[in-house]
This record gives sequence, structure tokens and C-alpha cells, in this order.
Amino acid sequence: MRLIMGIIMERLYNIEELSLRRGEKVILKNLSLSIPSGLVSLIGANGSGKTTLLRVMAGLESYSGRVELQGREVRKFSRKKISRALSFVMSDKRFRPSYSFTVREIVAMGRLPFLGMFGRMTARDFELVERAAELLSISHLMSRDIMTLSDGERQLAFIAAALAQDTEIILLDEPTASLDPDRSAMVFSLLRRLADEGRSIIAAVHDINIASVYSDFYVALRGGELIFSGGSLNEKNLCELYGAEFVPYHNNERNDVMWRVLS
Repeated sequence: MRLIMGIIMERLYNIEELSLRRGEKVILKNLSLSIPSGLVSLIGANGSGKTTLLRVMAGLESYSGRVELQGREVRKFSRKKISRALSFVMSDKRFRPSYSFTVREIVAMGRLPFLGMFGRMTARDFELVERAAELLSISHLMSRDIMTLSDGERQLAFIAAALAQDTEIILLDEPTASLDPDRSAMVFSLLRRLADEGRSIIAAVHDINIASVYSDFYVALRGGELIFSGGSLNEKNLCELYGAEFVPYHNNERNDVMWRVLS
């Protein structure tokens, strides 16, 4: 267990000597760390390995080393069991459906791991779908074709599907990349609330200031290697991570520290 911000955080993932190659290219190199429960941000530049690490944790990649989820090797989970344990919001860049889905159908896909042999949704399933849409403020979009939405609206629909899945663990790959600042703050406020209620959230995040406001813990990658992990950020480790100078400044409105990069 780990103490973060005065709260005891249970260990969620234990990773030992994790490496992953694609052909001759090393994507992840000898990662060893523990990731606690709470709201965890994966940070680092594009191409640093954040998405691949999320895919490993979701059981979607082959790898060498050891990756344990709550004490059990990820490779030993069946697809059904891992989809009942965690939900994964991937980037929608590769989403190219062969036919049209409504937003309601997309959100309802979050319930698929829990449906019986006939695939029929219960009243509870429908309730979770509608509740997820309400939480993301997309109830008015539920009858729309998913491909008629803006990138940001579509991203909210995918996040809603993960919430409808109603798992204890949620993995997200750049969940606010297509969102306006107000929607980004709304999503992370919601993720923070879910973490406070006992969910575990791990998100790849580009915006250091979004991460610093809402996160309990950070995992920082550069070129597939672990640069640092822990419950706080400082100028030295941000400079090492991004190769640029960062300076902190005080946000009077929220009474916290934010970061500005110097050109």
C-alpha cells in the first residue's frame, strides 16, 4: 500500500521488467514499478509508450516481463474476465465502423461483457447506459449517428460507454484530446469524483496542468523508459521528461501549483 495525499492507496498494478518490441523497434524497455489505485496520469511526449503501456495493462499486447493486476498476471485473465474487471477508452482515430451506430448503441456496447447468453439487456443495463450519458451530458445526442458527431462529442460517447461498463478500473488514452477546455475540465472532474468513490482511473494525459490538478500519482515515460513515478511533480523531473525548462506558478483561484514551460 502507498500513502498519497494523506490517503492509503492500494497497489493496483505491479510491473516487473516489462519490455515490448515491434520488429526491431523497442516500444517499452525494462519497466519496473507499482501503480496504486486512485487517479493516475501517464505523462510524456508523443511516442513515449503511454498508449502501449495502457494496452498492456488492458491485456491487449504480448510482452516480456511480468504485469500483475491486483496480484494476478494479466496474461492469465480471459478476455471476458478482464473486460468485467476494467474498461478501456481508446483513441477514436482508428474508429471506422462498417455500418452506422447510434450513440445509444455505442454506449450500450459497454454492457456487452455482462449480458447473458441471449445478449438481452435488463432494466439495470438500460439504467447504466442512460446514467452514463447523463454524467457526460450527451443525453440529447443518444439518437444521433456516431459518425455525424464532432470529434469531441464522439469522444464523450466512448467515455460514456466505459462508464456504462461499470467496472472498478477505467483506462483512458488521451480522453480529452479532442475536447474544449470546459469539457476537459468536466471530464476530469468526473474522473476525480469516481476515484474518490473508489474507482481506479489510469489516463494518458498530455496537459501537465490538467494532470497536476486532478492526479494522485504520475507515471512518466520517455522513449519507452520510465523516467519517474510518484505522487508529485517538480521542475527537475519535468525538465528531464520533456527536455524543456518548467517553472511553477500559484493558481489563486484553486490555491494550487500549475506549470509553465519556458521557450
